Amino acid sequence: MFNRASRRRRSTRALPELEDPDRGQPCQACGEQCPGFLVHGWRKICQHCKCPREEHAVRMAPVDLERMMCRLISDFQRHSISDDDSGCASEEYAWVPPGLKPEQVYQFFSCLPEDKVPYVNSPGERYRIRQLLHQLPPHDSEAQYCSSLEEDEAKELKLFSQQRKRENLGRGTVRLFPVTITGAICEQCGKQICGGDIAVFASRAGHGACWHPQCFVCTTCRELLVDLIYFYQEGKIYCGRHHAERLKPRCEACDEIIFADECTEAEGRHWHMRHFCCFECEEALGGQRYIMRQRRPYCCHCYESLYAEYCDACGEHIGKTTWCLENGRPGFCLHFLKCDPRTSGGPLRISQGLANSKLFSHDQNSDIWQLTHIYDGCSIPESRDHFMQPSDKQSQWGSQIYLTTLLLQVT
Repeated sequence: MFNRASRRRRSTRALPELEDPDRGQPCQACGEQCPGFLVHGWRKICQHCKCPREEHAVRMAPVDLERMMCRLISDFQRHSISDDDSGCASEEYAWVPPGLKPEQVYQFFSCLPEDKVPYVNSPGERYRIRQLLHQLPPHDSEAQYCSSLEEDEAKELKLFSQQRKRENLGRGTVRLFPVTITGAICEQCGKQICGGDIAVFASRAGHGACWHPQCFVCTTCRELLVDLIYFYQEGKIYCGRHHAERLKPRCEACDEIIFADECTEAEGRHWHMRHFCCFECEEALGGQRYIMRQRRPYCCHCYESLYAEYCDACGEHIGKTTWCLENGRPGFCLHFLKCDPRTSGGPLRISQGLANSKLFSHDQNSDIWQLTHIYDGCSIPESRDHFMQPSDKQSQWGSQIYLTTLLLQVT
């Protein structure tokens, strides 16, 4: 746990539930299965369906988000001498690039996919709001949007945000490529941008660097950079989220940048130490056995109660102490092989055509499921060299085994 018990932790929790402007909004991913958005205490997700806030049908950008965006752009403009202003809405569009004539606005948006054009009250407008929340997380910039920070962490966040704005933040400028110039090469796709074409320019990328409108995307997620806001780093452009993650780890649970001296790292991901807990019951997992599912850690009890599959033959769940065969067909635990007379007395064969079968086992001394064998060929030779000998810990049924379609045909 943290070695900072003597330091005061400041409460920076989000607005109370009654003040949350998104409360009750339907989830676009879950539909009627979610009764409406209800923010979790610290996870930035819905308590009901576990989807993030941006998946819920927010019809207009929250007031706080608009204010944060204005501060972001004004901070950038203080450090910029060439990019344009922030853009504005029109009667037809929720947002348009600044400084363009109506026909140029149409030319710009005609380059984008129809469902990403921010027409008022359209899927494109909802896409823009989702991307504002996802690409430019407010908690990456201001402590008031974080769930809980120590005082020195809040100071680090402020310095971190100021440095990124000063050194990396930019906003693309849209204009016609001069017809008097032969042309240029798009920084993303490498194809020609001809004179008279509409193009996006980024001052931090250097004079002459330009993109097709549809190519002005984040290097990491390949999504259009919302409202043309980018962060430039080492010759590449990023959305705010993925640029921040290049510099600091992000907590998988609360979605905030980690400034603590210590954190938990598992399977290439990071957590605040206080947040490495079961996704379902929130029991601390430090030093405990856990199972990862869809980037979320579960304690063994919650995982088995929520996701364990049951043996079609004996009815017992295929859990962390059994073996099973997975190939897109119903599963059978190998305890069933031990007790059923139809499968005893000799090895089982893998028949032709059984592809991509996987045998999983669980080592009693390990927290990880081990993939013991993969068969991805059409046939397996019948020599003893290809028999699988269970380890001493797993030899309770004691014979060499081949897996076969017989295993799938036993009823």
